[in-house]
Amino acid sequence: MTAASVTTRASASRRWFRLPRPRIAGSSGVLPSLLGIPVVLWQAVFFAAPLIFLVVVTFWQVKSFRLEPAFVVDNWTRILFSATFQRALVHTFLVAGTTTVLAVAIAFPAAYTIAFRLGARARDLAVAFLVVPVFSSYMLRIYAWQIVLSPEGITNALLGGIGIGPLPLLGGAFSLQVGLLTLTLPIAVLILVFAMAGIDRTLIEAAENLGCRRARVIAHVIIPSLRPAIALTATTSFLLAFGDYISPLFMTGSKPPTLSILIVDTVKSGSQWPRASVIGVSMLVMLALVLSLGQYLSRGRTGRKEAAR
Repeated sequence: MTAASVTTRASASRRWFRLPRPRIAGSSGVLPSLLGIPVVLWQAVFFAAPLIFLVVVTFWQVKSFRLEPAFVVDNWTRILFSATFQRALVHTFLVAGTTTVLAVAIAFPAAYTIAFRLGARARDLAVAFLVVPVFSSYMLRIYAWQIVLSPEGITNALLGGIGIGPLPLLGGAFSLQVGLLTLTLPIAVLILVFAMAGIDRTLIEAAENLGCRRARVIAHVIIPSLRPAIALTATTSFLLAFGDYISPLFMTGSKPPTLSILIVDTVKSGSQWPRASVIGVSMLVMLALVLSLGQYLSRGRTGRKEAAR
């Protein structure tokens, strides 16, 4: 018996005794569907159901400080056509928009420095310092800023040492933006740092080899590559600032009120839960529109052409 025949018979026996491969459910799409059931249930129980109930409550009414089921549109007309609601809406949009612009303007150079200018160890340390505030108490940080910005606080004490002050740093637009940036800025920087870490460095090196200065590299290479991340940063900053309650309450004393403050004030005035729900639903609709706008802008021209096809 030759070696070739032995090899042929061995290979044939291996084919004969080969066990059938188990069929994996994920290959047919069943396993991913099963794994997605807990997520769907979670969203249904903790998001969809409360949201539906919130919308239903907007049509109820309050009689003798008691919430009663009904179907009236008086709550919508009273809130949407109220001058107080309209002023709070404009004020909240302006505050959130200002916070978004400041967060992106400050976060971009900070993220650029961390991603491209620092060494590996310093970069990891900087990211760690950004992660810690995200998971720390937001209320505690706001209390710390009250100490720093109060008339008898650290800042005015330092300014008084050089003959300036005391300045009204607490209770106005400045202190409100300080509080909101305390909330949004660490997250904005982290988003941009992680996005810059994924940029192909060969593109930057090629642009520099072709004689492009740093400003042109940033404008024509880095920023176009970061379009989705910049849109995500702006959207996240706007959402956080738009719905925040702590900074408007503790940094300005609720004057003028934002929409989140107005919800609490509406509930306190005669237990008007239906009217407060109208404000809440209106805020959710506006945030959904902002999210849609952010996704539209993040896709750019190429993404929009592909979506049209």
